[in-house]
Amino acid sequence: MMKNEDGKRMDLNYKWNHGDLFPLMENAGREVSEFINKKYGSKKNILVICGSGNNGGDGLVAARSLSSGNNVKAILMTKKDGSISTLSRRALEAFGEGKIIKNPPLERIRSLISESELVVDGIFGTGIRDPVEEPYKSIINEINRSKAVKISIDVPSGLGTSCGVLPDATVTFTGKKDGMDSKNSGEISIKKIGIGEKEINFAGPGEMVFFPKVERDGHKGQNGKLLILAGWEYSGAGCMSARAAESSLSDLITILVPRSKAMIFSVKLEDQIVGTYTSGNLKKQLEKCTAVLAGPGMGVSEDSTKAVISICKSGKNALFDADAIHIMAENREMINKNMIFTPHSGEFKILAGAEANRENAEEFCRKYGCTVLLKGPTDIITDGKRTLLSEGGSPRMAMGGTGDILAGLSAGLMARNMDTFRAAALGSFINKKNGEETEKKSSYWFNTYDLLENMGKTFRKYYEFRESSD
Repeated sequence: MMKNEDGKRMDLNYKWNHGDLFPLMENAGREVSEFINKKYGSKKNILVICGSGNNGGDGLVAARSLSSGNNVKAILMTKKDGSISTLSRRALEAFGEGKIIKNPPLERIRSLISESELVVDGIFGTGIRDPVEEPYKSIINEINRSKAVKISIDVPSGLGTSCGVLPDATVTFTGKKDGMDSKNSGEISIKKIGIGEKEINFAGPGEMVFFPKVERDGHKGQNGKLLILAGWEYSGAGCMSARAAESSLSDLITILVPRSKAMIFSVKLEDQIVGTYTSGNLKKQLEKCTAVLAGPGMGVSEDSTKAVISICKSGKNALFDADAIHIMAENREMINKNMIFTPHSGEFKILAGAEANRENAEEFCRKYGCTVLLKGPTDIITDGKRTLLSEGGSPRMAMGGTGDILAGLSAGLMARNMDTFRAAALGSFINKKNGEETEKKSSYWFNTYDLLENMGKTFRKYYEFRESSD
């Protein structure tokens, strides 16, 4: 089942890969037309009712295609200011504005429906919420009262609300949408419209769909509080993770370290909260945070083992990397759905007791309910139910420290209440793209400081792409 965000993710990937979403709209409209002509024949009196969004654009393309061999009339319901989506505007221009009936009164709509043998519903796409407002509520009720054959585009308008179209059939695209069944959608016909493997199965700019928007009127703590336990043995690893986490835009980052390391971290992370690790202090910080990162440069000791077990018992979302993976390999019974593991191939073999590959990673996650980001030339991100591949990066990223950066970035995203799978996928994508962007600037002559310095620019590039595509 595809959720609303899944469709947006694939559209964004398609736009990045191909530059234009309009071919998808053209293909969608043609598929609707072909389904109707094949199942119901031609020479029909057809009414296509289109909304102002992209679902309406699909309807306009379908109306244009159905006009060859049928008597077609098309209604276009615009927003209150008369606008429609950019893609729908292109579909309208291709159809011809003079061929549509714009914003007719309800009595006229009722009359047009009664004259039609077949009504095509292109009013709303996914994401509509209760209550359905007028005049759409009345239009949907008129459609449902009609004796005409009813066909919905992608999803029945109002699906999941108290007022939805009840069609005889729904022509949907790429995959069945969340909540659809034969009772609320009629016969469901799934059509391919050009979304390919790259858009579906590989991490891309579409992962930004799940990144929480930056709110101008937000307050401190709203964007997450990350707790880090790292660098107890090798301070550089902990510092890199903490710096990388900043790019996720988490509001507060607190790192707990042994008293002997506190001065080092206070100097290197002068703008972050550095606290001294004690079991009591850990308990207090776990109560405050929204996610935890443990492991980079932490070492395996009695204290680090107790700390990792305390994190498990807290029930907080947690990312375990490096030494924490070794500790969790001895405590697998504590693994749960709130956890991300970011092993390289050797660490995965220790954690799972199996060779590092996609099949074994998926099986491990199904067994324990967690998420694994298996690092490599192509990262494998899976929670056992969903799997994405993440390509790219730079050969220079084989140097020490890049895994610490990935761990901090992904944990910071999780602190912003991103789903564990989505946090891992976006973290992997941004990390690899940041390596590529840094290589463009310096060829192979860069280090982890260069990666950290460039991370915000890379993130901003894809954030602005998403914003410009809304």
